[in-house]
Amino acid sequence: MNAFLTHPMASLAGAAPLREAQAAQGAGVAGRRLRAVAFGGGIGMFPPLMQRLREEFDVVASLAPAEPRLARLWFRLLSMRSTRHAWYRAWRHYMEKTPWAFDQQTRESARLLAQVDGGYDVILFFGAMFAPGRLGTTPLFVFTDSCRWLSSRNEHDEISHFANAREEAAWLEREASVYRGAERVFVGSEFVRGAMVEHYDVDPARVVNSGLAAGPAFAEPYDKAFDGKTILYIGKGDFEKKGGVILMRAFEQVRREIPDARLEIVGQDRLPRAEGVVNHGFVRDRERIVSLMRAAHVFALPSLVDRNPISILEAMAAGTPCVASDYGAMPELVGDAGLIAPCGDEKALAEALVRILRDADLSRRLSDEGRRRYRERYNWDSVWDIVRGQMRTALAQRGLHHG
Repeated sequence: MNAFLTHPMASLAGAAPLREAQAAQGAGVAGRRLRAVAFGGGIGMFPPLMQRLREEFDVVASLAPAEPRLARLWFRLLSMRSTRHAWYRAWRHYMEKTPWAFDQQTRESARLLAQVDGGYDVILFFGAMFAPGRLGTTPLFVFTDSCRWLSSRNEHDEISHFANAREEAAWLEREASVYRGAERVFVGSEFVRGAMVEHYDVDPARVVNSGLAAGPAFAEPYDKAFDGKTILYIGKGDFEKKGGVILMRAFEQVRREIPDARLEIVGQDRLPRAEGVVNHGFVRDRERIVSLMRAAHVFALPSLVDRNPISILEAMAAGTPCVASDYGAMPELVGDAGLIAPCGDEKALAEALVRILRDADLSRRLSDEGRRRYRERYNWDSVWDIVRGQMRTALAQRGLHHG
């Protein structure tokens, strides 16, 4: 693709690495692996995918633009009268989700690219909160689990809302230029893929639902037991938006029918004490997370904002039935491996949890289906087969081949 970014920051990329990349492409990069620059704040989102990308390419740099220090200090001084929470939300919006922030991050990205020694043949880009400068003829591959059009339409995701129609148009134009300038855009669901095609006018052939995946540790064989009482919730960040408050209310109803029911919570610092609720706080030990997932009868994530939660896939890999809300791609991910409750409906959520806790046969069916979905679709080998195949096809069409 020769037509790339058109927003005001598009012309600021360093010329030297671009000329080197073009020269390498003209030579066909014979006799060596293609060189790649990995870009974006989401580089560490999916380590198994990044590991495979490093095996496929010679990753010469991993870059992430820093926030402008003077602008951050200036905005903080202006916000001193706000509460900490209000200031933090306003600051994040201004520094991450405005056209000004997009352009600032793009300018910094261009500066970082200009410093890459030895050139590069490919750009691997995680997310689209900014652009990697002017791309010229350098192939771009984007990896993202959402887009601003979707998040801005969620009434609970206020930080992603636009201040006005002008800001919305300016941002979406910039974001769309990244997607439309990519050889491929890899997303985790048909929910996100549909938004890319419909609202960003991206060529459907270039938007690929590669899926996301759970880590293999969750899928290791073990004897799954259903104790009829243990519910697990994993959610970092805003407890209310992640569905935690609704789950706590639903759990009160569950306890009326199953008095010894237990709700185990991971990812939250301080929570009000409640009968039957065990708060594990922040758990960084992955083995412990796996152990909790295996021990749970059912995993619950009635989130109001998550579009492609990895924890759902981890539950399926472990054979733990799921109960999720009907927002985003969660119904698509869960499929027949769990039950879906309307977003914000605590009564329906409680009923779904009780149904699974009381029905061992249903629990086993959901467990088996979750494991099947993991084996056939939501594992990193399957995801990588799609990603690698699409990338190689796109690069071959551009005359680029590995040495």
